[in-house]
Amino acid sequence: MNRINYIILGVVTFLFNFNLYGESSENCFLDDFKLKTAEIPDAVNAVKPIDPPSVILTIESDTLGKISKYVFGNAIAAWAGAHDNPKLIEGIEFLAPTFIRFPGGNWANGYFWNGVPADVPDSIYDGQTYNSTTKTATKIKFWGQTGVGGWQTTRDQYYELRENTDVKEGLITINYGYARYGLSEDPVAQAAHLAADWVRYDDGRTRFWEIGNENGGPWNYGWMIDTTLNKDGQPQIISGELYGKHFKVFVDSMKAAAEEIGVEIYIGGQVLQNEPRPGYMWYFVDKDWNEGFFREAGNAADFYVIHNYFGTTYTVNSLLNIAVSEPKKNIDFVKQDILDKEGYVKPVALTEYNIGLGASVTQQISYINGMQAVILICELIKNNYGMAARWLLVTGETGMFYGGSDADYLNHPHADFYYLTYLQKFYGDHAISAASSDADILCYASRYSSGEIAMVVVNKGTIQRVISVNTDSIGTGTKYYIYSFTGGTDNGDFSSNVYINGEGPSSAYQWGPYEELFDIPAYAYPIENEIKFTSPARSVQMIMVEGGSNYISGIDEVNSETIHSYHLYQNHPNPFNPSTRISYQLPVNAFVTLKVYDVLGKEIETVVDEHQNAGNHSVMFNASNLPSGVYYYKITAGTYHNTKKLLLLK
Repeated sequence: MNRINYIILGVVTFLFNFNLYGESSENCFLDDFKLKTAEIPDAVNAVKPIDPPSVILTIESDTLGKISKYVFGNAIAAWAGAHDNPKLIEGIEFLAPTFIRFPGGNWANGYFWNGVPADVPDSIYDGQTYNSTTKTATKIKFWGQTGVGGWQTTRDQYYELRENTDVKEGLITINYGYARYGLSEDPVAQAAHLAADWVRYDDGRTRFWEIGNENGGPWNYGWMIDTTLNKDGQPQIISGELYGKHFKVFVDSMKAAAEEIGVEIYIGGQVLQNEPRPGYMWYFVDKDWNEGFFREAGNAADFYVIHNYFGTTYTVNSLLNIAVSEPKKNIDFVKQDILDKEGYVKPVALTEYNIGLGASVTQQISYINGMQAVILICELIKNNYGMAARWLLVTGETGMFYGGSDADYLNHPHADFYYLTYLQKFYGDHAISAASSDADILCYASRYSSGEIAMVVVNKGTIQRVISVNTDSIGTGTKYYIYSFTGGTDNGDFSSNVYINGEGPSSAYQWGPYEELFDIPAYAYPIENEIKFTSPARSVQMIMVEGGSNYISGIDEVNSETIHSYHLYQNHPNPFNPSTRISYQLPVNAFVTLKVYDVLGKEIETVVDEHQNAGNHSVMFNASNLPSGVYYYKITAGTYHNTKKLLLLK
């Protein structure tokens, strides 16, 4: 096969494995996918704002993909102890994560689930002190962590935490570093056998496993080893190629163990989510990591693992904006790298994430971090991530649950807890398209199998907005319900307090309405041909819209001065007979053509062909002289082009 044919085959394979919605055809995170029935919240009647809307949101019927429940995951670290405090247990039950990652973090590559073995070194290189000229680094004492005693979180305490909080699933991070620094004759086999024994001990309680933590980072055990102690000829510095070879050994051993006990497990391998940066201190490892891993691991991985901490500039705008852009950037890079480096298509798991590592304590525990968390999960869903584990449930002053020295606050939840506890309740089973007429207003939508629409609206801006919603081709019922999340007035832009529909901290030692968490009524509004609400500055609205046959279009109500982008709406009704309305918006004056085509691309009718002013426009298309079938309508306005499908049923 020549090179050109090979590239074409690769592209076809890539497209075949990623369907129209971007989901992998072999997605372990959707194996247990289930349709969801919405729970309409208890509510009090409220009055719509009387001011005209300044923002239009449009919810469309096209499906972006199934929603993996495993994007709502969290993590614990072994250094946080037993995790058995009743207040912590209660809070995690309220949060209801779909899985808990363990032992996670940098300790994972030094954590031994059944006790520290004898064949480990007394000291190990600190890769962060590596000198590329001398090829040397400072040695530090090796601290192996045991999973069977001591003050660290033991393996059994991890399982007990999951049982006590009714978290059915887990993600276990296997100690890969032992395969590098182990002193036995065959450290790779020794480490893989140890991992397989954990699978046997686990006995089907955990389906998801990952091999090592950030193995390409010099801050982790195993990145650099003492070759004078190593007995199987491994290189001093790790590479993606070496990790890929070892990964297959782990997979073979662990899956054989799973087969022995009659369970199925899924194993993830680490890849890089961004283009390696020339000049970066460890570029010489990063530059070939993905290529080497893809080549050597082959089809062994069930999913690919990435990590990210979102934010390098710590202003409100930058922290919220990076949450919008970075998840798509990361997964697009991985998908393209799979294609470029001839890897196998697999789902992607973000198994460690939070606000940027340089954020202050005030910023990390603020309601802005809660807003960022909402945006991140919504973007993960929109971009078809399979799994996500938020770091960290409890640690010091900055965990989701306070773990510091102030006994009055111990195990009380910070702001992100309140946002994420509600968010999972306001997501359906399929993500659908949503568009906003204003860049400061984000909108994410999903639908339930029971017919309801769930919406998440984020106002990133500094002014209150009145928002109207077009449900386009999706029918609604008679009411919609809203929970609105806002911050307090403490700590400037980074309030640590959260208010839900006006209900704030319920005691002197809380950061939100914890005692009333599930007793806060939603605001209920009658639809009456209009969904309209107020979105305060820097706030989040979680909205449930009853299902039904009422179709709403309020696009003519917004002032054209607020339109910042082109948009072609789905025709309504659709399917139709014989007439349907086609609507669109223009941010500037433009010459517009709107044409209808059949499935063969033959032009059927020119509906619009004229210069039009900025604003919202709509036109009726009459198909009384056409046979039933699928047709397409295409708009051209300046440099903007878009096409949508319409269905005529007679």
